Amino acid sequence: PGLGLMLLGQVWIPRLQSSSPTRLEAKTQVVGLTKLLCDTPALLADTNGQQIWSQILACAVKIVISPDSHLTGVSADDNDDDAEIGYDASFSLLHFAKRPAVDAFPEVQDAGASLAKSMQTICASHPGVFAPLIQQGLSVDPKLSAGFQSLCQKSGVHLA
Repeated sequence: PGLGLMLLGQVWIPRLQSSSPTRLEAKTQVVGLTKLLCDTPALLADTNGQQIWSQILACAVKIVISPDSHLTGVSADDNDDDAEIGYDASFSLLHFAKRPAVDAFPEVQDAGASLAKSMQTICASHPGVFAPLIQQGLSVDPKLSAGFQSLCQKSGVHLA
């Protein structure tokens, strides 16, 4: 018991807090974090789970508002590497032999808007429960709070 919370709290969240993913990986991370936030009621069972929920929200918002994530216009054709064609006698990476990037969630066009709409849905289904958790998660950094408000406005979402 608690292995999932331990994995989230000691591995995934610290990794996301230290460095943000880029492009397609960012979209996958945001969609996965959104599903954890909105489809995992067991996280809210105790105070430790609620704290982790708030941290997950902060990480998801950080990824969405990060200029490094390039979440706008992400497609499976995007790749984090720019191909340099040339030759180096010491090491030659088979750049064109790599597997192409696969979009794990092609049905999600905008991961940020999906996060905002999912938050609206969960807040509407449980009024008064999530507002303090959202505030707790985003109070760590004023940029997160402003970014989340901007994201909600851009997505046409109002949280009750």
